Amino acid sequence: MRDFRDKGRNPRFDRNAPAQPRRNSPAPNPKPAAAPAPARDYRRADAGERESRRAGGNDREIVYGVEPIRELAAAAPGSIRVLYVKSGDERRFAAEIDLVRTGGGRVEFADEAGLERLAGPAARHQGIAALMREYEYTPLEDILADAPDPIVLADGVTDPRNLGALIRSAEGAGVGAIVIAKDRTAGITPAAVKSSAGAWIHLKIARCGNVARTIEQFKAAGYWTAALAPGGDTSIYALDTSRKLAIIVGSEGRGVRDIVKKGADFVVDIPMRGKVGSLNVSVAAAVALFEIARRRAAAKPPG
Repeated sequence: MRDFRDKGRNPRFDRNAPAQPRRNSPAPNPKPAAAPAPARDYRRADAGERESRRAGGNDREIVYGVEPIRELAAAAPGSIRVLYVKSGDERRFAAEIDLVRTGGGRVEFADEAGLERLAGPAARHQGIAALMREYEYTPLEDILADAPDPIVLADGVTDPRNLGALIRSAEGAGVGAIVIAKDRTAGITPAAVKSSAGAWIHLKIARCGNVARTIEQFKAAGYWTAALAPGGDTSIYALDTSRKLAIIVGSEGRGVRDIVKKGADFVVDIPMRGKVGSLNVSVAAAVALFEIARRRAAAKPPG
């Protein structure tokens, strides 16, 4: 398991919450774990279920499984509102219990049936689950002030697992921030957190309202905007990667909306070699972002 405790980026959580057109201008711009304290043994975990409902919770607020919980507790213990541990497994999960309590969360114990009700009967909870706090997004203005390059804008990615995979690909390619549209787009839920395999911890993530207006904000901040869409007028292999870039991805079905493509500086195509005409959104983003990273690394002088 990767240990993210010393990586320097801390996700934020709300503890109180339940330019001119440029498409035709191609020239580049020059601690040891403590033993757990005694706690009540909730044999049916009914209190936890009631809390989840009071917090506006459903299965999207519950993370379960040993590795996801250990990763979450190690990297962002403040993100856990309640940690549920199978009765009798206190020593096994002593480190996670200590981290969650230190981060301000509560620990409760439940039997097998109670954990199944929390995580779902088909889930492999492995004796541990957690109710997450609501994620607190970074203000878009703060991200633009930091000027990460490239940056990703996701508009219409409705499946949180796809969003998590997109976040994983982006972080792996060196992206420092992602902006997620508020409408028609999944947020940072436990499903996205689990699918991202820990990558979400290392990214600043913002939400935006009007996507077209956000694109104009990117341009004003010096970004050149590139929408990934089949049939685009610029191949990903011909895109000028010396520019400061904002990469835009669309929904799983319809792709990037027409109004968004019209506002982008480039509509970028990934040439397909087989009979299938398009890629999954997270795969397309991975192809584009790693190509940008590869060409930028190749352009750097040796040494």
